[in-house]
Amino acid sequence: MICKVVILVANGRDWNLDLLSSLFTEETVKQIVQIRPGGRNSVDSFAWDYSVDGQYTVKSAYWVLMEVVKRKNQPQEVIQPNLNPIFQQIWKADSSPKVQHFLWRCVSNCISVAGNLHYRHLAKDGSCVRCPSQVETVNHLLFKCSFARLVWAISPIPAPQGTDWSDSIYQNMYCILNITQTHPHLGDEGSIGPWILWRLWKSRNDYIFKGKEYNALQVIKKAKEDVEEWRMRKEKQSQPPKAPKPETNKIKWVPPPLNWVKCNTDGAWSAASTNCGIGWVLRDQGKKVLWMGARALPKVNKVLEVEMEGLRWAVMSLVRFNYRKVIFETDSQQVVSLIRGVTSNNYLSPIIHDIQQLLQQLEDFKVVFTYREGNQVADRIAKESISFENYDPKLYSIPPMWVKTCVEEDNM
Repeated sequence: MICKVVILVANGRDWNLDLLSSLFTEETVKQIVQIRPGGRNSVDSFAWDYSVDGQYTVKSAYWVLMEVVKRKNQPQEVIQPNLNPIFQQIWKADSSPKVQHFLWRCVSNCISVAGNLHYRHLAKDGSCVRCPSQVETVNHLLFKCSFARLVWAISPIPAPQGTDWSDSIYQNMYCILNITQTHPHLGDEGSIGPWILWRLWKSRNDYIFKGKEYNALQVIKKAKEDVEEWRMRKEKQSQPPKAPKPETNKIKWVPPPLNWVKCNTDGAWSAASTNCGIGWVLRDQGKKVLWMGARALPKVNKVLEVEMEGLRWAVMSLVRFNYRKVIFETDSQQVVSLIRGVTSNNYLSPIIHDIQQLLQQLEDFKVVFTYREGNQVADRIAKESISFENYDPKLYSIPPMWVKTCVEEDNM
């Protein structure tokens, strides 16, 4: 059986769910409805799914080759532990953002130690400069190297269980990050661990690239100086800031000029729901609500696509209602740029083209950007729409109770 996509689209813009359910499995239907049809006026185009704007680039193709194709073809020999708890502790560590980022790179094995460079064919030799018989891995450099072991031996930080450092970088890093819990008697001295790791890395680079050699005592001294400098900086930052000046130009919704109406649109996307929501509100120069639209949609893959669907439905509705001069306002700068043709997006080009064709049916129009504070009614409608039990569009000439507060705030 040969079936064209046009047969599966009920009115040119929405999927025929009954027909889809009769032809495909439930899982396949869920995947299909995540793709929003372009519409009667749209033109089909190719889109590359591994870039933000849908355009193919060599950089994105290389990423696919390394992260998708290569991983799919190579079986995983070692199941790596869940690193999220360690990452969370790294970003909470009592150290500067620079050191936190360094620790993250260590756990992610993104440090250019000799072993990693040799593995990637960027260096002939992967051995440690201080232990020629050992491969220089991240764990070796920071914990197992003879120099590193000496540094840790004279530092306030005890080795795990009073024995030796592990062959696992994850276990050793966990020990460093939790040292104040496992050894509360250390007090403030326990926070020196991340700084010692940083100084081990710095001293290694100075030794290789500058010919400077530091002994273990100097490394500990440098780490202590780093800790003291960091604490002084934190104390300075913790001083109470100056009282802010009173806000005089708070962003609010502005009514349209005479003989125009203004339509605010928005889209809402939630990771916890299988739906996304779109909403719009139409008001005149007297701030009177003329219409509101609210609708749930099957969840799509991109947040920007939801914003586009909100604008498309608003334009389509107002064309049917025979409004002639309309200002469309959205809190997405990307939507405005795409509709005006300033930027392009191959992935969304069918929807963009459909909106542009619909806008031409109006006597005059504007598509403008506003901040979220000036778009709170449409934002509230879109978020409420996520909870709707079906995908039927809902139109209101009188604002529902759940959005009245936002409308009243705009009218103040």
